[in-house]
Amino acid sequence: MAKITRAQLAQRKRIEFYKKIIVYGFLVMTILPIFSSMFLFYKIGQLEKKLDYALSSAGKDYLTMQSSRDALMGNPNAKSGVFVDSVKSVLGNAEVEINSTTSTEDMLLADTTEASKSADASGTVNASEVGIVDNSNGKRVYLTFDDGPSIYTGQILDVLKANNVKATFFVIGRDEEFYTYYQRIVDEGHTIGLHSYSHVYQDFYASKESFAKELSQLNDLIYNVTGTKSTIFRFPGGSSNNVSSLPVQEYIDYLNENEIDYYDWNALSGDAVTNGLSPQQLVNNIMNDVAKNEDSIVLMHDLQTTHTTVESLQLLIDTLKTEGYEILPIDENTPLIQHVAAETVE
Repeated sequence: MAKITRAQLAQRKRIEFYKKIIVYGFLVMTILPIFSSMFLFYKIGQLEKKLDYALSSAGKDYLTMQSSRDALMGNPNAKSGVFVDSVKSVLGNAEVEINSTTSTEDMLLADTTEASKSADASGTVNASEVGIVDNSNGKRVYLTFDDGPSIYTGQILDVLKANNVKATFFVIGRDEEFYTYYQRIVDEGHTIGLHSYSHVYQDFYASKESFAKELSQLNDLIYNVTGTKSTIFRFPGGSSNNVSSLPVQEYIDYLNENEIDYYDWNALSGDAVTNGLSPQQLVNNIMNDVAKNEDSIVLMHDLQTTHTTVESLQLLIDTLKTEGYEILPIDENTPLIQHVAAETVE
């Protein structure tokens, strides 16, 4: 048997090493693409599920809620307790001619009791002349629900009906399966308002034209379903939002030109701002804000993702009635609670 030299032994080791590199390299080049493909197929499947969900009714509600939360989180008026200082109120149906020399501050009334003063040389009018209803205790609350109708709108309407309470619904465009709720809102004496058709902020606020198109599209839908046109509107995210593409006054100009009044809020439950609040906490938030105002417009949401709002509604109504508040729907007598006030009042 021939003796293996040290050089031959080293050569064999190198050959074995190269064999291992080739084998391992082949395995990596074969197996890695297989696992990569499996991972990509898994991710595609997950994305397809998310897409299906996003296109479903529940998914659309979730996306709507996300957009509302994002806008409200950036809105300085979405925090409880800031309204006394930051929210102005102007008379919603004031038949007053404002000339070009009248300043914005002169036009704004932080407290609607100012309207009770008698007319003077400057043209200020009293409450009776502008149609403001004089409520003896001066406590008025307007319950409003944004982003509906949803699968829970019927439950909200049932609670309101059982308590003989009228509210206001700022709706968006929904499929035919929700048409019955548009109809019930109108038939049961509630006020129906505009809130954008798509609730997709980058589309709705893209331009003055897109803004006008969506409002017209939504009003046509409401009219075709209910036979009623709406003349009130709430800005998605509020008039003080930070998500609109143009200065909000450009959108306000369109509303003024088309005799559409817009309403923000000066009390909110927080149902779209913070997750996980109990019905009692929602009511506490509202009552903390309501206590600061003579007239309170309460912001709540009508979505599949906010069922605690439905759960809190009976407690809220009971609490408001016990404390002597009158609960009303928004109408021509409602003060215009606006974060960013219109330059003119017609």
